Amino acid sequence: MQRDGERLNALLRTRTAAADASSLIELSRSAAPGRTVLFAHPVGGSLLAYQPLVQRLAGHRCLGLDVSARAVLDGGPAGSVRELARRHVESFGEHGPRIDVVCGWSFGGALAWEVACLLAERGERPEVVLIDSTWAGREVPVWTPAEAVQGFLQDALRLGGRDAEVTADTPEEAAALLDMDPETFTERLGIFAQNRRLVCEWHPTPGDLDLVSVRAAESLVSDWQTATTGRVHLRDLPGDHYGLLGNADNVAAIEQLVRGDRPAEAPTSAEPESAGETGELDEAGLHAALAKLVDTPHWRDLVIRSRRMDPEAIAEAYRELGRRGLLTPDWPREFGGAGLPTRLAIELFEGFCSTGLPDLVHALTVQIVGNFVLKSGSDRLKRELLPRIARGEEFSTVLYSEPRAGSDLAALRTRAEPRGDRYVLNGVKVFSIYSDISGSALVAARTGQGGHKYDGITLFVVDLAAEGVTVELVETVQRERMCRVRLQDVEVESWRRVGEEGRGWALLDGALAIERTGIDHVVRAARWLKALHATIGRPRGLERLEGQVECATTLARSATEVFLRADVRAIDTAVAKLYTSETCQQVGHEVLRRWSTLGALPGVDDLVHEELFSGLTESPGLTLSAGTSEMMLSTVAADLREEYVRRCRAILHRFGGELVDTVLEVLEPVGAGVRVEPLFAHSPARHTALARTLADLGFDGIERPEAEGGLGLGLPEGCAISLSLGYLGYENAYRPCRRADSAAGTGEAEASHGACEAPECRLRHAAHTLGLGIGLFRTAWEHASSREQFGQRLLDFDALMFPLIRGYAELYALGARLHELADHVAEADEGVLRRFELVAQDALLRVVRAAMQVLGAQGITEWSVGSRYYMKCAESIGFLDRGGMVANE
Repeated sequence: MQRDGERLNALLRTRTAAADASSLIELSRSAAPGRTVLFAHPVGGSLLAYQPLVQRLAGHRCLGLDVSARAVLDGGPAGSVRELARRHVESFGEHGPRIDVVCGWSFGGALAWEVACLLAERGERPEVVLIDSTWAGREVPVWTPAEAVQGFLQDALRLGGRDAEVTADTPEEAAALLDMDPETFTERLGIFAQNRRLVCEWHPTPGDLDLVSVRAAESLVSDWQTATTGRVHLRDLPGDHYGLLGNADNVAAIEQLVRGDRPAEAPTSAEPESAGETGELDEAGLHAALAKLVDTPHWRDLVIRSRRMDPEAIAEAYRELGRRGLLTPDWPREFGGAGLPTRLAIELFEGFCSTGLPDLVHALTVQIVGNFVLKSGSDRLKRELLPRIARGEEFSTVLYSEPRAGSDLAALRTRAEPRGDRYVLNGVKVFSIYSDISGSALVAARTGQGGHKYDGITLFVVDLAAEGVTVELVETVQRERMCRVRLQDVEVESWRRVGEEGRGWALLDGALAIERTGIDHVVRAARWLKALHATIGRPRGLERLEGQVECATTLARSATEVFLRADVRAIDTAVAKLYTSETCQQVGHEVLRRWSTLGALPGVDDLVHEELFSGLTESPGLTLSAGTSEMMLSTVAADLREEYVRRCRAILHRFGGELVDTVLEVLEPVGAGVRVEPLFAHSPARHTALARTLADLGFDGIERPEAEGGLGLGLPEGCAISLSLGYLGYENAYRPCRRADSAAGTGEAEASHGACEAPECRLRHAAHTLGLGIGLFRTAWEHASSREQFGQRLLDFDALMFPLIRGYAELYALGARLHELADHVAEADEGVLRRFELVAQDALLRVVRAAMQVLGAQGITEWSVGSRYYMKCAESIGFLDRGGMVANE
């Protein structure tokens, strides 16, 4: 080991320029323009394991993370893998190298992933190569000092290719076996023990990066599909955990993966070919299996019967989906899934529910109860429940609400008394959906009473066939049946408890967040719109509503990222729940408005009639279930009170955080000569100053192709600049449009640009208008924070603030949809753009109205910030009325 240490010192002798502060070490440097590869150190801190791989990466610059760098050690030991990664990344500085690939083996994989996620937050998107790396997923015992010494000894010996069966009774004996001096041994043992503790407590931060997961054939452990929405390439290589980097053929294969060579992936003999009857594991195969299933008369018959609440039809339909592996493709294989991305699971859900299959069955069973048990349930509960759900053999529901505790879960009265190895539950639950056909339910009950109103709540998965459970139907106007469930001396085994006793509220908060993504709402809204079109055609009056459903769909899909997060909170999806449920309800109200005609139409298709009837009867409850709209508004209000500026800028940051921050930093305080006249006043001089400032920053080349001397970053980054200018109240001096550039003067350029029909120009203008709306919202919120009436701040008057908060939700949804359109502008046809502009115009009008109401008389004074924003919004919103769309409706 001493000789190994000398080789390591020689390998790492060259540091980066900021050697005393940066944790980067040069492993190899190349004059060729290859990739920059960053290697994250394994648990023991030594980078020597990567030497065979580094030597093969000729033409690439290879860097390593130094575990002993001052930048990492200052402040004491890191408290988590995430914190350790943050210290490394911060030590790179603002001018550190751009990393193309982050690579890590074992513990190094955990560190590599967190480093890659942090780099992504800085605007980089490195590829990730993880070598036999995963996470515990279970409680790992704490080692005694003697066990730590033995564990370190075995790790070091096996890493060096030596016999790991040797034991040592003391640290001195272990140091001698490793040919280390006592001081070095003590230092390395401390690093090993600290990193082992961190990785045992670690769960990966959810991300959307593409990664390669290399697995040792004797391990075959990889759950990375559950941690990222990006592409995951699995590559299995022979050998065990320590032999991967000690085998020349394996190293050659890993080298190709680091270089970017992705050979077609074939199923390995170590794992089954399929999670379902189709024999398909890949995304294309599952989509094909779904298309084949739903394109049959039998499926249509099942859907119609299911819509009429035929329990046998619902059960058969979900069993068909389960047999094909379509219900839980993102779950681990051991629980009935295929280990594929969660994004695919959402796509499949939208696919089979768009046919008319009741979506709440899946939402309750898989998205809520199933995912909740997957994250927080006991091992036995997972083994017994999850495979049955995956096969479509069991449905689950939630039992939260009570006769005197509807949305207020702090008022729960159902109790669970511990008795030996089980609990006894007593209470009544109401307004539960599908309890009559479910086999189990997630139940919230009190096991104690702490100081806080939410203390003492515990969660259980209860067998609804257990003795003492009574399920009673509650008649409603809708076909989906509600139930009252009575629990009388119901015995529940301890392994059915979810999480710790009395600590259920934090878990329940996460469960509510999953329930509020809104993905089920947008699927319904799309079906109801389709049914409307089937009966009344495509009147122009529905265009705005169609566009709103498209915005809601984008927002709901982005909100489903919470499925991947371990620390999800209800606030994370409050905006999505508010916007999607109210949008879906508006579609239902369109059915209500026309019902006297629709209900009497002859010859209407059975499935179309079922959709129209559900739109009529289900829409009133959409803003009640999973938390009322008023609750969502209050939740969002509380969040905005704490950090409204950050929440406003979050809409802008979606388009490019670093770019937005740069624009705001330069233009907000002084404006580099921009404010040549009073704030918001338009003049040729100020427009010229704005344009010059943007050019000086290099922003005039943001979208210009690299071949033409630009940066080639794309339209989303261009929209980021337009958004920022609007947010600050400036006119949009960012105009990479030839039509505007060719106009003679500033006023002519403004008019020419606003009338430009190019999709890119229209989206940049929409971005600027959206920025104005966000700026006006921020101005109104600032005023409400400081202004008092009748001894209270305006913020405390819900009747005044709720319309403004609803406006924020609309701005957030518009931002999500605008980013999607900008990112796929080539696919945005005239109809898509027109519908978005209609929604944007309508939403911004409401924001302006709500903001001016909050600002009061002060908002209409000539040179107030509010009135200037108002006039700017009037100019910009008007451009969205292309071809007199409003007048023609």
